[in-house]
Amino acid sequence: ALMIARGKIVYESNCVSCHQVNLVGAENWKGLDEDGHTKAPPLNGKGHTWHHDDASLHNIIKYGLAKIVKNYEGKMIGFGDKINDKQIDSVLSYIKSHWEDEIYERQISISK
Repeated sequence: ALMIARGKIVYESNCVSCHQVNLVGAENWKGLDEDGHTKAPPLNGKGHTWHHDDASLHNIIKYGLAKIVKNYEGKMIGFGDKINDKQIDSVLSYIKSHWEDEIYERQISISK
């Protein structure tokens, strides 16, 4: 529970501006923004976050999607210069605390 609480603080300081307070993501998140970029997906289990294993999610937060996905067009930057690995893991705990059990279980099996 402490890790989730810490994750909430890190989330609110770094992730809220794009992924929103209640993790719903950008409005019409499947569309493109005014710059023609993909929008921030929901992190509450309604998006595709849970399709990725823990290592991938950690790296996406740390390094940003542009460094991982070829021809990525979006605004997910890396936060590795702002938050440490422990903070990244706490953010992931906070995000996962919003997922339904079924999605959480499926993501755990992907991570093994």
